[in-house]
Amino acid sequence: MSSPVLGIDLGTTNSVVCVSEGGELRVLPDEEGRLLIPSVVSFHPGGDILVGHSARERRLLDARNTVYSIKRLIGRPFLSPEVKRAQQRFPFRLCEGPTQGVLVEARGETYTLPEISAFVLREVRRIAEDRVGAFCTQAVITVPANFNELQRSATKAAGRVAGLEVLRILNEPTAAALAYGYG
Repeated sequence: MSSPVLGIDLGTTNSVVCVSEGGELRVLPDEEGRLLIPSVVSFHPGGDILVGHSARERRLLDARNTVYSIKRLIGRPFLSPEVKRAQQRFPFRLCEGPTQGVLVEARGETYTLPEISAFVLREVRRIAEDRVGAFCTQAVITVPANFNELQRSATKAAGRVAGLEVLRILNEPTAAALAYGYG
């Protein structure tokens, strides 16, 4: 039996993972039956990296080391207006990388935005593998229709860092049409 191809909506606030079984899409829940996985990563003082619900709970306790909503910044240059606005709004620190990209600083370490997204994708993959009982290595990831080529490439890079072969980056409206009527 071949491993299933995951359908991943890597969201700004929450992420969702599904598989196709017999032509029907099935959204995969986590261990507690929750279908939405918060797209949040928290760097715990003990060295653990928390992702999802446990990370979201730490936003109030450790806002400086809890990263969220970075999808809107992925693939953007550090000097862009979007990043400038985010710097004023986010409690975690954004800094400029060596190639004018955006880095997140947490607990004295820096991470690229694809690395942060990869933490979320790894968690989504783990949940999927637990649910389907198989090793999952391939995925289709959705992005907003207005994502430019740099943003699409950065999302694909995040998938690779998470150990996934990204078969396609799909526009969210296209994915919705396929899921809810076209196919």
